[in-house]
Amino acid sequence: MSNTDQSPLLSLPYIQGSQAQKHVTHNEALERLDMLVQLTVEALDATIPPASAAEGQAWVVGIGASGAWASHPGDIAAWRGGGWLFVTPHPGWRAWDKTTNENLAYDGTGWIAAGGVADLQNLDGLGVNAASDATNRLTVSSPATLLNHEGAGHQLKINKAAISDTASLLYQSGFSGRAEMGLAGNDDFSVKVSGDGTAFTEALRINAATGAVAMPATGTRQLIPYNYRYYFYSDRRWVAPSANAGSLNATQSLGTGAEPSIDWDGKGLYLPAGSTINAFTLTGSTDNAQINDLDLRIWFQYGPWDTSWSSAAQTTRTVLYSGDGAGFIGAGGLRRTVFPLAYTTPADGYLVVGARADATSTLSATRYFYSASVADITLPPSV
Repeated sequence: MSNTDQSPLLSLPYIQGSQAQKHVTHNEALERLDMLVQLTVEALDATIPPASAAEGQAWVVGIGASGAWASHPGDIAAWRGGGWLFVTPHPGWRAWDKTTNENLAYDGTGWIAAGGVADLQNLDGLGVNAASDATNRLTVSSPATLLNHEGAGHQLKINKAAISDTASLLYQSGFSGRAEMGLAGNDDFSVKVSGDGTAFTEALRINAATGAVAMPATGTRQLIPYNYRYYFYSDRRWVAPSANAGSLNATQSLGTGAEPSIDWDGKGLYLPAGSTINAFTLTGSTDNAQINDLDLRIWFQYGPWDTSWSSAAQTTRTVLYSGDGAGFIGAGGLRRTVFPLAYTTPADGYLVVGARADATSTLSATRYFYSASVADITLPPSV
């Protein structure tokens, strides 16, 4: 037919004047309308005509088709009235693809998705109530985000390519980082915090190989036993841990003055610089009722190693607690008293506890105070 014999878009044949059997032209036009209006195709790029097609079924013919479709690549092939009816699509035509459940549009070259069930695979980005970008390819602006299970558990997986890369959760304030947890630059699990979003301090680290827990910024907190048998002499001299490293007796004489004398040999518990003495718990009991109570001194002492610590100029001593007969023992029996100290050591030195029988105690012989005490210490991060 010439262009004047059919419609320009759907190529529907016109009924011509003085045409015989006008119903033939009319019926052919109806066939095309029935095929193309609300067009549904079984599949795209089909190359082999089906052996038995149902009346009205249609396919989009692919390149390299065989049989009756061989010379119709790109056309729509519909089984109509016992034969194949071919129609060439025009840009803007729509069709429903039954294979993919997609609404397709013909753009002049091929068929592209135009609605229906969207293809959400390999998207460049996705924004929910927000716009995604090249870095934040998934962006969600919402009061909350729910990741729920589907019948069992649920895992949120954050994967990295190499050990030196980062897989972490970053918590922000005003889009400035304040806390980060995960695998940051290695495979150890760490928690870091920041006050300005630039400098981060590692607060917690769990070794990936051993599971050992470290607190790099805080140090390691330990409860260190401080157990001695204190000799209480009848002359009320001050005593501290013995100079004998193998002794569990507190017999080192520090004099009978109002305060313990400075003495190089009167060492106690060694602590490195930067340690925090959180508290000291004194627990113990006496062997004799003549010990009514005790006087107690807790101090930290340090100085040069090459002198004898016989004067204040040769050592530095900071008294952390000073108590005279403050009711530690009372009527006897086991007693426990906690002394909060919160002292950070300025240098390597010694925590020393000195004691003596108080002024209300009259001793006819040497008596004993059995101490099972503990020092609450936080060692510095470098230890």
